[in-house]
Amino acid sequence: MANAVAGRAPRTRAKKPAKASGEVRIEQLRESDLLEAALLMYRSANALRKIVNLEPYDTKLKTAPPLLSHIYTQDPDLSWGAYQGDKLLGFATSHMRDRQWHIAYLFVDPESQNQGLGKQLLSTGLAEAQKREAHFTSQCTFIYNAKAIGLYTKMGMFPRKNLMHMEGPAANSVEWPKANSNLVPEMISSTAVLNELNFMDREVRGINRAVDHCYWLADDDHEGYVFKNQGNTVGYAYISQHGCIGPVLAMRDMYLPDILLNCLHLLAERGDVVPKIWLNGKNFASLQLLLNNGFRIKEIGLLLTNRMFCDVRRYVASSMAVF
Repeated sequence: MANAVAGRAPRTRAKKPAKASGEVRIEQLRESDLLEAALLMYRSANALRKIVNLEPYDTKLKTAPPLLSHIYTQDPDLSWGAYQGDKLLGFATSHMRDRQWHIAYLFVDPESQNQGLGKQLLSTGLAEAQKREAHFTSQCTFIYNAKAIGLYTKMGMFPRKNLMHMEGPAANSVEWPKANSNLVPEMISSTAVLNELNFMDREVRGINRAVDHCYWLADDDHEGYVFKNQGNTVGYAYISQHGCIGPVLAMRDMYLPDILLNCLHLLAERGDVVPKIWLNGKNFASLQLLLNNGFRIKEIGLLLTNRMFCDVRRYVASSMAVF
C-alpha cells in the first residue's frame, strides 16, 4: 500500500500557519480610539516623567482633547495606530500644513515600548510625507526624552531649537510694564482677516496654515488678536481661557515683547489665571521681560526638523503639537 508504512497514518501536507492573533498591525487610527489614544499618551508621558522626577500630568479625561480631535479630523489618513487585535499599543497623529509635515503626537504604551513600534509608526508617517512631497518634516519632544531624540535624529530630523515652557505668577498679581502705546490690539471677530494672517505666516514661518487659524477662531477657549502700528498689521496673538499664550507672531522682532505684554494685560483682566507660554531662547528681549516679571522655566522641549523653516526670533509656538 503506497501510503501505509508499518502502521503509521498516511502523511498529509503541512498547512500554512494561520496569521498569529498576537501580531501587531500598523493601520489608520480609528476615530473611536481617540480617547484611548489620549489616555495612552498620558500613561506614556507620566511613565517618563516619573523616571526624571517630574510631577505627573492630570489625566481626568472623558473625551478626546479638542486639539487632538482637530488634527485627526482634518486628515484621518495622517494618523496611525499600532494594534494588537483591537488593543491600541501606540499611535502617531500628524498634519500637513502647506509643505510642512509635523508629528503632533507619537506615543507607545509603557508596557509595549522597546519593541520597535515607535520606529514603525514614524517610518509609516515619513513614507506618507514623502509621498505628499513634504519639504519640511518636524517634531517636538522634551529634552529629557533621549530615546525619542535619538530616534528622530536617526530618521533625519535633527535638534534645532529649544522651546522653554514658561509659567508666570497669576496675571492679576503683577504690575506688568506698560506696552508700547503705538501697538494697538484688535480682537479678531471673523475669518475675514485670514489673508492677512496667512501673509504673516508665510513671511515669518515660511508656511501658512489657515485651517488652524479657523480652529483657534472658532474655539470658545481662544481669543485671537491682530496688532496694528500706525494702521499697519504687524503681528497676531492667541490667548486661551486657561492662560496659554500662543501662537504669537511679530513681523519684526522688536514688536514681540510688546505683543506679549498686551497679552499679559489682557489675561490680568480675567482674574487670577496663570499665564503659560512656549518661548525660544533666541527671543532675548521677551525672555528677559518674562524672567524679570516672575516667570519660571518649567520644562524645555526641542524642535527637530530635517531643515529649518521658521524665524523663531519673531515667533512663539502654540504648543509642541502645532508648531
